[in-house]
Amino acid sequence: MTSVDILPSGGTVRGTPDQAELVDHTIAKGFAWLMFPAELERRFLRDMAPKRFLLMVIAGLASIVLFASVIIADYLMMPSVVPLALFIRGLVYGPLIIVGLVVLHRMNSPAFNEWTVAGAGVWATLLQSYIILQGTGPWAVARVVELNIIVVYTCALARFWPAVVLAAIVGAMHVLLVGAMPDGTGILVPTTTLLMVTSTAFVLYGNYKLEHDERMAFLLNAREEALHAELKATNERLTRMATTDALTQVANRRYFEGFLDECWQRAQAQRRVLSLMVLDVDYFKLYNDLYGHQAGDRCLVGVAQALSSSIRRPGDLVARWGGEEFVIVMMDTDEVAAAAAVARIREAVAHLGLVHGASPCADRVTLSGGCVTVRPDAQAEWVQLVQMADEALYRAKAAGRDRIVLTGDDVAPDMTAGALA
Repeated sequence: MTSVDILPSGGTVRGTPDQAELVDHTIAKGFAWLMFPAELERRFLRDMAPKRFLLMVIAGLASIVLFASVIIADYLMMPSVVPLALFIRGLVYGPLIIVGLVVLHRMNSPAFNEWTVAGAGVWATLLQSYIILQGTGPWAVARVVELNIIVVYTCALARFWPAVVLAAIVGAMHVLLVGAMPDGTGILVPTTTLLMVTSTAFVLYGNYKLEHDERMAFLLNAREEALHAELKATNERLTRMATTDALTQVANRRYFEGFLDECWQRAQAQRRVLSLMVLDVDYFKLYNDLYGHQAGDRCLVGVAQALSSSIRRPGDLVARWGGEEFVIVMMDTDEVAAAAAVARIREAVAHLGLVHGASPCADRVTLSGGCVTVRPDAQAEWVQLVQMADEALYRAKAAGRDRIVLTGDDVAPDMTAGALA
């Protein structure tokens, strides 16, 4: 039998239904403005952040090289500005971009990162415009076309709305430049302006489509994850219902038998020691008759909690065998360790302080039990272990109850744990 993990009481996948509903609503409503509801927007930016920042680093370092390489155009078209251009391109733009990347990495703010991409484009535009304004001659105005490179390069990386802001700023700078510089040919200003408008329109359209597709892919993936998580939570609830006793929230008989079978096979194959304890609440029927079934249920819940608190290793199992009977499976537990567990169990049940006015053996709720410790051979069956523990339980009841009889390879059959109370 394949082992099944029993979840803690009330375990669920947090927020799954709400998340799926929010994603479905966003898909159905659409997102023409490229904005999700606040919760989804934060998740989108957070999930995309590692990939986006890597792209920012690559694009930022490449932009340093690209911006510096324009010195060739400075040399060919405006030789007089070469010293200034060298200073700006080598010592102003690049260092600030590197410092900015380091700061962004430490800030770890995905939303701010997206606007910083546009900010870097604005920074490049201002520096390039300043260099262009220092030029003279009838062809100097032609260099405003270099602003198109900044728009296209930056908008290829930036999110749509930061890209729109960048395009507006670069467009305004273009207007200022062509208005401040003479056009001896009469055709450079309209030509460069038309090129600016068309290139900006095309790159923004492409940017919009790419981000829209990326957001849709995110939503579809998020819906799949939410549905998978919801299915997993449902399966876990069903598994819990099938393997857990509804009243006491410990394992039920079905799960116990499969668990014991697994432990038995491991103990046989590896010659390991195994202990089984069968416990019964003394005179529980009389308790029910005197105090009522609701009080009886509370009694069983308290006993189950006491047993669970007494079993210290996560690999051990407490289960409800049926009615007022419980079983405990303890792997790699020898007689000494089993006796210590018995002492803890009796102490924990006594600590409950549940008064039992109808019990002939004590004035409070007590347990009788049988504990067997064996190292099973290859021919034995785990059913025999249960029978041995049940026989030990019978001896405990015959001896007056309120005791747990321990038997095993090195334990005398008549040894009891009554004195450990």
